[in-house]
This record gives sequence, C-alpha cells and structure tokens, in this order.
Amino acid sequence: MDTIREILNNNFISIAMIIGVAIMIMENRKENPHGTDHIAVIMVLLSVIVFNTAMKDWYMQSAYDVHENYNGDSVKTLMYLRSAIEHILFPMIAYVLILLVAPVKKKYIILIPEIILIIAELVNLIGPKIIFHYDKHLIYDDDILFLLPYMVGMMYLLLLIRYSIGFIKEKQMSKGFMVIFIVFLTLLECYLEATYIVVDLMDEIVGLDIIIYYFYLVAIYQSEIKLKLQTNELELERSKRQLTISQIQPHFMYNSLTSIIYLCDKDTQKTKGALIDFSKFLRKNLEAMGQKRLVTIKEELEHTKVYLSLEKLRFEDELDVEFDIKDTDFTLPVLTIQPIVENAVKHGINRSESGCGTVWISTEEIEDSHKVVIKDNGAGFEIESLKDLDESHIGISNVRKRLADECGGELIIKSAPDEGTECTIIIPKELSDEDPGN
Repeated sequence: MDTIREILNNNFISIAMIIGVAIMIMENRKENPHGTDHIAVIMVLLSVIVFNTAMKDWYMQSAYDVHENYNGDSVKTLMYLRSAIEHILFPMIAYVLILLVAPVKKKYIILIPEIILIIAELVNLIGPKIIFHYDKHLIYDDDILFLLPYMVGMMYLLLLIRYSIGFIKEKQMSKGFMVIFIVFLTLLECYLEATYIVVDLMDEIVGLDIIIYYFYLVAIYQSEIKLKLQTNELELERSKRQLTISQIQPHFMYNSLTSIIYLCDKDTQKTKGALIDFSKFLRKNLEAMGQKRLVTIKEELEHTKVYLSLEKLRFEDELDVEFDIKDTDFTLPVLTIQPIVENAVKHGINRSESGCGTVWISTEEIEDSHKVVIKDNGAGFEIESLKDLDESHIGISNVRKRLADECGGELIIKSAPDEGTECTIIIPKELSDEDPGN
C-alpha cells in the first residue's frame, strides 16, 4: 500500500493530465480539430514515459536492495532499457510537437537527430557504454555522450523558437507567443532539474504544454467553424435572394405575353417592339440571379423603362410615367427600382378608384447620399400593413434587405389610403460611389 501511495505521489499529476487530455480528445473526436492526431501521439508517448517511471518507482520502493550485486541480473538490463526509452521519447515528443505546430516540409530531415540518438542508445544497450551506465548497485552514471539526449531535445526546442518567430512575423501573434511560452516552460524545467531545485517534473511540464496547446487548437477550430457557418449563412442568404429575384412577379410576365398575343393581329410592328422589350426584360432578370456586383443607376432605369413599356401595352393611356433624373453617378443593387415601380403600378395605379394614374421617378444627390424617389397617385395603403406583407409584396422586402446588406442603403415608404405612395431609396456615397465592377 505504501508503494502504491508513493507511485501516486510521484505520478498523480501526470496521470491526471493524460486522462484529462484523453477525455477532451474523445469529446472532440467527431469535430477532429486540426492537430488532434499529433496530440494523441504525444499523449501515448507521454503515457509510456509515465508508466516507465512508475515501474521504476515501484521496483525501487518494493524490491530494490542497495547492497545486492545486480551484475548479470535481468533487472539491470531492464533499467538500461527504461533509461534508453526515456532518453528517446522526450526528444521524440518535441519532434512531434514541431510537426503539430509548424508546416514542416522536410519532416525526415529534421528527424535525423532523433535517429542518431536512437542508434546511440541502441549501441549503449548492446555495446560500449557511451551515454550512461549503471554500476553493480544500479546507481546511474553519465558517460562521454551523456549530453546527446539533451542536445537533441534542445535542437528541437530551438526549431520551435525559430518557427514561433516566423509566426509572429506573419502576424500570427497568438500562435507565436503560445509556442514561445511552451518552449520557455520546458527550458525552465530543464534548468530547475539541472540545478536540483525540482526533480522528475518533466512529464508533468510536457503534459501541461500539450493541454495549453490543445486548448489553443480547440479555440482556433471553434473560430474557424464560426467563420464557416457565417460564410455558409451568407451564401444561403445570397441563394435565397437569387431565388426571390427569380420569383419577382411572374404574373407580370404572363400578362405581358397575353398583351403581346393580343397585339399580334392588330399591330405587327408594335408586337415586334414588345417582343424585343420582353426579351430584354427576361435577360435582365436572368442576369440578376447571378449578379454579385452593384449596377449603375443608368442600368436600373433602363430596365425599369423596359418594364414600363410592357405595362403600357395593357394600361395604354391609363398609365403615365414621368422621369426627373438629376443624379446618374452612383450604383445600387440590381433590380432595386423596377420591383418598387411594379408595386406602384400593380397595387397603386391598378387598384385606384379610377384605375389610372401617374408614376414619378426621380434621382438627386444630397449631402452624403444619393436619393431615388418613386411616387404614385394610386390607391395608397396604411403604413402599419407593411408589417404583414404577403407574397404579393415580396419584392419590397427583398429590395429593403438587399439595399441594407449590399450598399448600406435604406428604403423609406410613406403612404396613405387614396393619397398614393412615395418610396425613397437612400444610398450612402462612400459605398455607392465605388467601382461597380468590384
């Protein structure tokens, strides 16, 4: 019982850390953050070291006899093997840590020092003692190459520092300082061990290093997942907008075709012009589905005029349109004006008591914005009803959303029953004046 207590006293923290990291890896096994495999390898190597140390502690506490001659005994061979394993694994952990932290291209080249160490340890086991040896009472002593394990480990730590400086230069501050802290912690432990201020805490320090870096990896992974989700949401929103644009007032298209068919027997030349306008309208709507840039106000007005020319086929003299264009030097989201004009015709003019009316379209430059006004003298409506827009008004909500998201603009609507409607588009200059090709 005393032996078990002593083993736990010497290795409890290391064992607890290993179990803790194992639980974290299991918890994150589905997400599998980048570097999890390397962390798992390091924890296996560290577990071997802890087990190795625990077996030594157990033997020294329960069976070791300082007066016995161990020459020729299998215990002495096991002690050599145990020390060789410890010498090899600590630098191996540093090597795996380099693979974890840095984008190493020449992995096998930086493995060469570890291979040299392994060869030297094998020679030490089966041949002349060049690194360490045990006397007949199992007392450990250094030989000529006793610094080799420490030099290999130090070489890997210096490589880590080199990579961390590179991270800082590349503006990866958190990663660079994280690696520097880990190296500093390890070097401090080496110093404390060399000066006998502390003894046998290297495995605990390595475990702490790995826990710190694993938390960093998980934090980075969660940040990347959050960014990916935001990107996916934006793409989904863009897809929804494209679908909405493709669905804007399909009834208008049917009505236009009906009007064109009606014209066929009455006016061939007018029918030809209507078909040209209708093809332009369809082309613009199809292009808008894949449009990622802002378009000029001139393009929007041209498309709106094409739409109005088709509506005039049905309304003829019952629909008047007046333009007052004072500002043409700005951009806005595609299909912004036409859906509002369409609502003015369909829900304003068409539903008025007389069934006829006028639509006014104007643009002007104000102090820090560009303003577009679409006004009609149609039926009008209660502003409160905007809260309950149905599918027939999908164009309005879609325009408002795209204005806000794509150019920081806004749509202001004023209306009253039997007094008509006024829609004002406000677009900030600093965004709308950018190159429409961007």
